[in-house]
Amino acid sequence: MFDPRLHYVLQSMDRELRELALSKPRLDRPDASRPGRLRRRIRARLLRPARISVGSPRTVPEVTIRPAVAADGLQLARLAEVSERRVPSGLVLVAEVDSGIVAALPVDGGPILADVMRPTGDVVQLLELRTGQLRVSSSQLRAA
Repeated sequence: MFDPRLHYVLQSMDRELRELALSKPRLDRPDASRPGRLRRRIRARLLRPARISVGSPRTVPEVTIRPAVAADGLQLARLAEVSERRVPSGLVLVAEVDSGIVAALPVDGGPILADVMRPTGDVVQLLELRTGQLRVSSSQLRAA
């Protein structure tokens, strides 16, 4: 037969175990709301602009922002792998510095792909500015 006292004890134990599970952090998987140390370091390096002193003999590199073409597939795949993101689809703007793609941004929205080995903060800002311009012009065309 079924004992009501046993049922009550089992319910209270279940409640205590659930409260205990909710009170302790999960260590078997990373907390999504708090980025890890490695991810913080990578982001800090990505968004840090290059520093060029006034008397520096180093020249400012030439930056080209253009739509991605099919030939850029391998470089976009490399950037996506380094950024731990998927290769974006649709219209993608790429930033080219010294004949190499260092950053990419989908016009329709999505994550930024950037080279972690180079300071790309300024280039990413240029990409975001140009993407915003394209979004505004396309919305104006749709409204007309």
